[in-house]
Amino acid sequence: MEEYHTHVLFLGYFSGPVEGILCFTLAALASGVWGPGFWATDLVQLLPLPASVLAQLPVLTMAQSVVAGMGVALVPTVYTSFSNIARARREQQLNVSSAFADSVPFAASIGSVIVWLWESPEVLSNHLVLFLSFVGFAFSYIVGRVIVAHVTGAPFPKLNRMHIPVFLGTFNALAPRLGLTKIFAGSNEVVLIWMCLVYTGAQYAHFALEVIDTICSYLDINCLTIKHKKTN
Repeated sequence: MEEYHTHVLFLGYFSGPVEGILCFTLAALASGVWGPGFWATDLVQLLPLPASVLAQLPVLTMAQSVVAGMGVALVPTVYTSFSNIARARREQQLNVSSAFADSVPFAASIGSVIVWLWESPEVLSNHLVLFLSFVGFAFSYIVGRVIVAHVTGAPFPKLNRMHIPVFLGTFNALAPRLGLTKIFAGSNEVVLIWMCLVYTGAQYAHFALEVIDTICSYLDINCLTIKHKKTN
């Protein structure tokens, strides 16, 4: 979103392509060396601090500590991005609020995912990998649409078909609080997540193949091989 409005690729102090990937790599290494039980270990057991200091710290597992740390790092990153967008829009003599409004559907999607997991602890505890697989396809599609719009000069993409399963699943999770019957309840909610995974996976595959085909056709190139010119 920031690059779309500023036309400049700026990686903050904590960015997904660099620090984010490093964090996931270190997490995978930690799981491989110490096993999955490492993430259930209390952070205070690993810190070389006096007992009086450790007593003042909140009791968090390693998994909770990583999530909290990434959340803290996210705040200055988001602030910097919005500051850059505001400055660029003013320099271009364009409306700033309309650019900020572009982030509303994305924020709503993230909020919906959090609410869904909050209302469905069974999914969070036992089916998180499946859930994140479907969410990953959805957000990859959303981000991909923004990149394509930036490259082609198209209007900023807001709501799209990938928001449908996220919002519907969240509505299903919230149904009891709204006085409604939960359509996919209990083990049936896993069926809903599988349906969402199939839907988002198919949609993302179609989007990716269409982009690849369009670029290759326009440039008259192959995707994974070198296309040699025909000789008479």
